[in-house]
Amino acid sequence: MSSTSAPPLGKCMAWKKGGFTFTPYGYINVSASFESQKSSVGDFCVYSLSPDIDGNSVFHIDPRSTRLGIKADGPGLPGWYGSKTRGVVEIDFQGAYTLRNRASLLMRKAFVEVYDRKWKFLAGQDWEIISPLFPNTLNYTAGAAVGNIGFRRAQLRVDRTFYCSPYTRLSLQFGLADNVLRDGFNDPANVNPNVGDWPIVEGRIAYSFGAGMSPNGMSTNGQPVTIGVSAHIGEQQFDHYRYDDDSRTRDAHRYRTWSFNLDADVPITGTLRLQGELFVGENLGSFEGGVLQGIDLARRDTVRAQGGWVGLQYSLTKRLQLNGGCLIDDPFDQDLRSGNATDNRSRNYSHCIFVNALYNWSEALMTGFEVSFWRTHWQQYDPNTGTIASLRPGETVRYEFVTRYTF
Repeated sequence: MSSTSAPPLGKCMAWKKGGFTFTPYGYINVSASFESQKSSVGDFCVYSLSPDIDGNSVFHIDPRSTRLGIKADGPGLPGWYGSKTRGVVEIDFQGAYTLRNRASLLMRKAFVEVYDRKWKFLAGQDWEIISPLFPNTLNYTAGAAVGNIGFRRAQLRVDRTFYCSPYTRLSLQFGLADNVLRDGFNDPANVNPNVGDWPIVEGRIAYSFGAGMSPNGMSTNGQPVTIGVSAHIGEQQFDHYRYDDDSRTRDAHRYRTWSFNLDADVPITGTLRLQGELFVGENLGSFEGGVLQGIDLARRDTVRAQGGWVGLQYSLTKRLQLNGGCLIDDPFDQDLRSGNATDNRSRNYSHCIFVNALYNWSEALMTGFEVSFWRTHWQQYDPNTGTIASLRPGETVRYEFVTRYTF
């Protein structure tokens, strides 16, 4: 999932113009899925709906996760020996749409970076610094809203790598990121999300160790173990409206957002790898945490949450890979009344267990089959009595078959 990883056939398709090398990359992705009980969103799953909301089973065929990108590698900066420059633009088709066969573009990445083997400076939209790993699932959102926090956002970022010895590496990352808001958009009459006056501050420290680590950061005798610690802190502003007779009063609130996170990437053998992340924080809706709930609109306060995921990858052969994992997102029950919904429903727990098998027919063509079980707990707040009642939990078994052609 690295922003600088080369696609399998990219070098064969590259062309040069002046001092630049342009490399197109991407894949055509077609997913066919059946859900025993409807989820949100459907084409991909972020949580299971309660049968009290919608208990139907559904079938989807979705090509909108198809991804296209281009990398432009250019000359380094004058006076900075060994430096390189790169620009990346990447899109898929999961933007808002009116009909299922009329997909809209979604900008995933658009950034410029200047780097050498020790430094990297990045400006633009890329994956944020915190919690950089992804479970190896076929689901489009890769564990978002169910234990895997972190999202793409515009940022100004600097990375510094120290090669402490032939066997160890220390990486420091610091960035100022754009304040993306998620809560409150479905209730414009009563609340208006508003961008604050300072950025999200993010940082990460990672330590890698392994046999024969070379200066370019790769291991010559197997892959290194990497342990990382990351965090963010920021502030979000929401304008709440109060109505008295024919007048409307604006009440501005500022809400803190923060997280503390651990990540680990442990190659156990040449064919077996263990990965995982843990997080704790508050107001994490825009970071894909708290089951997508950062602000409780009824309480006008933040929602705290904790969770994480663990995944195991096993390469049975050079062509066949098996993956499995468990993901959990657990908002604090006492912080939830209505969540961020106008119907006073909130999600106070969600987990997912998945297993899949991926088969590479060639360097370009892959097919995969995944079975996942989703369970999401729901509750509903009654503003008239001030009581909270539990809804039946959403329980979805999802079967997904993916065909992917990478170039």
